[in-house]
Amino acid sequence: MDGGGRSLGARALLSLISAGPMSRGDLGERLGLSPATTTRTVRPLIEAGLIEEQPPAEVGGPGRPTRLLAVVPNSATVAGVKLTADRLYAVLTDPLGEVLVGDSLPLTETDAESVTSLIASVVERLAGRSGRRPDVIGISLGAAVVGRRTVVVATFLGWRDVPLAAMITEATGLPCSVANDVRAFAYAEAWFGAGRGKDPFALVTLGAGIGCGIVVGGEILSGTKGAAGSVGHLPVDPTGPSCEIGHPGCARALASTAGILRASAEHLGCAAEELSLERLLSPGARRNSGVDGVLRRAALTVGRVVGTLIAYVDPELVVVSGEGVAVVEAYREAFEKEVDGLRHWAVAPVPVLLRPFEFDEWARGAAALALERWTVVAGDR
Repeated sequence: MDGGGRSLGARALLSLISAGPMSRGDLGERLGLSPATTTRTVRPLIEAGLIEEQPPAEVGGPGRPTRLLAVVPNSATVAGVKLTADRLYAVLTDPLGEVLVGDSLPLTETDAESVTSLIASVVERLAGRSGRRPDVIGISLGAAVVGRRTVVVATFLGWRDVPLAAMITEATGLPCSVANDVRAFAYAEAWFGAGRGKDPFALVTLGAGIGCGIVVGGEILSGTKGAAGSVGHLPVDPTGPSCEIGHPGCARALASTAGILRASAEHLGCAAEELSLERLLSPGARRNSGVDGVLRRAALTVGRVVGTLIAYVDPELVVVSGEGVAVVEAYREAFEKEVDGLRHWAVAPVPVLLRPFEFDEWARGAAALALERWTVVAGDR
């Protein structure tokens, strides 16, 4: 998104959310504003109770103590909902990313109308439990999304051209933003997690698919059609097995959960449905040379994706997460060797953090997406 398209108030709020408390001088420098314009920008936000001046910080030596500006924790409540093929995860958070309350429910009916009704119901229930009605709502799912409003295609739900944001707004009365789940997750990690203060920052997720989110200047890179970071079908090994749509040896075929289970099942002589990543990573299963080879190849594939991403973007930090991260942890040496092999000889290594996986984090990512929408609404008051 283009930061220049927002009001100054919205840009100030977004900066304080994504970067944390800062002085007027630092905020003005970040936004490219003069001291006088910065003061005019923050005054109505303070008067509206959206931001506050924190007590003066102690300074060593001469000079006036610095007063930092910060977003008021109870100035907003945002709802975040993450959709999977069979489950809904929802949270309410404050504008500092703190989860206030959460819930999860099975998706027994996956048509857009039924899912919309379920989202409206669970958000209303969370509002009752917390005593705080949300101001905005964010929805994330594994899909191509255009304009933060329309789900162009969500294969796992059988959706095409679903105006989900408008449907949610009609059902809840709340402004709504919709995005690909990996990109929403990247927001939360960049603003409230390991990626805070890292610019650029990249997130790679491993699970049902292989996804990537890239954050520059505190904002996600979405691309013209909302498909930036779609790395799952990048070719890795043309002699490898094909993915479900026929790409030979792509990252998804080699390193997605389904790809790993399918390839391992062939070596174990069983159905893929009988397996899990946890079972495959047990010492007994890994003694099977075929299974060990599948897992090692998956870690090498992820290393190639991460190494290529680093070569193109040169981020300060890469976080690798998702249910498949345990495979990379088990074969970390092979993964790191592949990443390092793609590094330019004159460039210092980029830190790569392997992060445990929790579905609540995906829902918090959707809430972070909603926060971005809230800054636009609140900043124009």
